[in-house]
Amino acid sequence: MHKQGGKCMADTTNMQAEQAKTTETPGTQTPTPEEKTDRDELKEASQQFFRTLFRVGVHLAMTPVSMLPEEPREHFASAGREFTRGLATLAHELADNFDKIVNEVKADVEKDL
Repeated sequence: MHKQGGKCMADTTNMQAEQAKTTETPGTQTPTPEEKTDRDELKEASQQFFRTLFRVGVHLAMTPVSMLPEEPREHFASAGREFTRGLATLAHELADNFDKIVNEVKADVEKDL
């Protein structure tokens, strides 16, 4: 009887271990590529919302410009393009300088080792 009780106990422990392996916590299932998780859907909806909000803001800001005669409007648009190009160039130069500094520091650290 003791052996049988021990065997029963072992079987119960094995069953519990198998159940623990197969039982998944809700919400932790890996979605298939076709399925979207709630988080992915929220991210996509948020991105779309902020893009739309940005477009509306730009349209609102440009409303007075659109009321200008054609020549001043073209001049304003050209100035905007030049300003944007300047900002992009500045960002690239800052990134290049940052890379140079990182490489110099990395070389100094490697030299000290």
